[in-house]
Amino acid sequence: MGRLHVLAAALPLLLIAAVSAERSNNDLLSGYSTPMEGSMAHKFFALAADQAILANATTSQVSRSQRVGDDDEDHPVYDDDLCDRDLIRIRDAIANTEEWALEFPDTWGRLPMGLFWGHTISMGQYEECVAATNTYGDEIRGQYCLATLNITMFYKDVKKRGEEFQSSRISYKQTDPEIFELGICIPSTCRPKKTDALLKDVISHFYGDDVVSMDVDMVTQTRCKYDAPITLRGIDIFAIIFFSTIVFFMIASSVYDYIQTRKKAPKRPLLIAFSVLHNAPKIFTVKKVNNPNVIHCLNGLRCFSMMWVVFGHGYMTFYDLPHINRNKFYTWVETPYSMLVQNGSLCVDTFFFMSGLLMCWGAFRELERTKGKLNIPMMYFHRYIRLTPVVAVVVLYIMSLYKYSGEGPMWFKLGTQDKRCEDSWWATLVYIQNYAYPYHICVSQSWYLAVDTQLYFLSPLFLIPLWKWGKKALIPISIFGLICLAGTFITFMLEDFTLFRVQDDHVDLRQKMTYYPTHTRIPTWLIGVIFGYFLFTRNRGRQIPLAKVWVVVGWTVAFGTMLADMWGPYWRILPGTPNSPLIEGALFEPLSRSSWALSIGWIVWACYNGHGGLINDFLSWSFFTGFSRLTYCMYVIHRIVQLVNAARLQTDTHFSNYDAILRWWHDFGITLTASIFATLAFEAPILGIEKAIFGGSKSPPKKPSPGDLAKSAAPEVKEAAPTASDPAPAPVSGSSATVETEAEITPSPGSTTEELSKV
Repeated sequence: MGRLHVLAAALPLLLIAAVSAERSNNDLLSGYSTPMEGSMAHKFFALAADQAILANATTSQVSRSQRVGDDDEDHPVYDDDLCDRDLIRIRDAIANTEEWALEFPDTWGRLPMGLFWGHTISMGQYEECVAATNTYGDEIRGQYCLATLNITMFYKDVKKRGEEFQSSRISYKQTDPEIFELGICIPSTCRPKKTDALLKDVISHFYGDDVVSMDVDMVTQTRCKYDAPITLRGIDIFAIIFFSTIVFFMIASSVYDYIQTRKKAPKRPLLIAFSVLHNAPKIFTVKKVNNPNVIHCLNGLRCFSMMWVVFGHGYMTFYDLPHINRNKFYTWVETPYSMLVQNGSLCVDTFFFMSGLLMCWGAFRELERTKGKLNIPMMYFHRYIRLTPVVAVVVLYIMSLYKYSGEGPMWFKLGTQDKRCEDSWWATLVYIQNYAYPYHICVSQSWYLAVDTQLYFLSPLFLIPLWKWGKKALIPISIFGLICLAGTFITFMLEDFTLFRVQDDHVDLRQKMTYYPTHTRIPTWLIGVIFGYFLFTRNRGRQIPLAKVWVVVGWTVAFGTMLADMWGPYWRILPGTPNSPLIEGALFEPLSRSSWALSIGWIVWACYNGHGGLINDFLSWSFFTGFSRLTYCMYVIHRIVQLVNAARLQTDTHFSNYDAILRWWHDFGITLTASIFATLAFEAPILGIEKAIFGGSKSPPKKPSPGDLAKSAAPEVKEAAPTASDPAPAPVSGSSATVETEAEITPSPGSTTEELSKV
């Protein structure tokens, strides 16, 4: 009698397999995607229900209850018995064409279309799946999972194109796809491990064992999600209270500021620190200042470099999107346009150059004001207190509210920033993440802040000798810079790093050893320091005349060098070009950075001395002055905006430059808006509080005599505000005249390099 029950239970399973064997043998990779009963999704529920019936007939209740805890997925909703019940009910309701049940297979991703153009994901309908629920009886809810199918077995049998295929696209990164990701919808009571077994059975029954590898997990807990009540953690509650408190302070401070203004009564600096009415004009109000301590063209350079950073990082994220033509990337990298991204890291060297220049200029102004005394502890304190609040807020957001910022199939793949911060958050707040956690930096772009801060802390080793001994100190400083250049060269040679990053098989190691380390960035920064020394001691307050022919030569050499740094190696990436020798990449990496910095130095010098013409007029445009006050916050925030926007996607995209630029504007606009809020809520208030606590404005430095020029001084790189014309975030305080003299030359938020901290 028992055997009869087993045969009766197995009969539907055998019948389904026999009827659909011929029709569906090759459906998995043929593009067959009918939403009706012949689709894989419908077959899944039919076969899963039959297996559940068979299991119920052959397994005792005791053994089934023991199976409930078989795996390590401790979850209150998962239950094997309820899963089997729900699968049977869905199968029966589908046969009865009930809408609620049809939603389950309807939300599944359809099998490959565009697979041979790199389209290796079919997400299905995430929102429809997690919202799916039955209309009667015990509740059945949908659970979305992004299954990973290993298709190497299928693809190895594909007969590749002939040689003409190889000439149509580069081959060094062109590899056969290994996985296909498929969105599936199952009852929320089904464990991922059980679903994984069922999915493998379905594929094996209908498509055989020679298409998809059955040796790896297809469905995992980390890639499954169903609609569940939000449970706030302690850090989430703290973040909500913190951000609410900041908004309250902004409102209360603005109301106080407004009332005192109407009454024409004096205002307490601490009480207006958070006032939007007080801080906003410092961002958006621009006054043209004719001051020898102002290098106006730096604002334009800073803004364009910031836009370039967002542009380059945008392409990095854009590549990871679910493009229906993803293989177009392999021909895109052959285009001259792509070099703007591939060599886009040169904009980092612009920032390091400006950081060194402004740090030297600012420190010399302070040394001049204090007659050669530099309060190093206070200089470090000001730097940290002005740089850290915005970074700390972003870290707090990532570790708390970030996980609630989006959901969906791409969130499983890209929405993982909070995981990177679990161990490395503290290193980000003390600016050592580039050495401590180079493989998973919490705020990925904050490696620059770490390098810039470390260089700032080392700066007295260079500033004091320059102040005391002048040009005599340049020799050891230059030798030290050359040693650092040689270090990068030797690292490339020993580690076999290639000319192009996209060609390298060890990109993470390359970043760790030659991109993130402070010692590899010292040469460019020192060029800025040396340039700032000569500009301050020999050039401040006057314009050096230069014959027109030499001006033309200077601009030609500068632009020619920049073009060579950007597009010089382009021919090496073309398909018919032989691979570059190891030494070529080892020389190009350090020398391109240094030569780029020297070219930027010419632009700054020419514009400051009246040889910039239209270029100086454009870079010194007052619009860039206001914009530059937001660039520090933009740098810290933009990457999170890009990742959230990308991870929230639930539909396919298309790879093209036009689509990338549209996405850039999208990301840039949101970043700009968020940066305005961050500047008003965190950066500007900190400057106001600092000024209220540590003292008011300092009188502008006296006009130096020619003899004093060699020893000019600059505020502790911190006290002065930043940028080339006013404090970047708009310092706190006093008269506009004071702001104009103290914040003109220092980088962004108060520190000589704060705004520079943007790359």
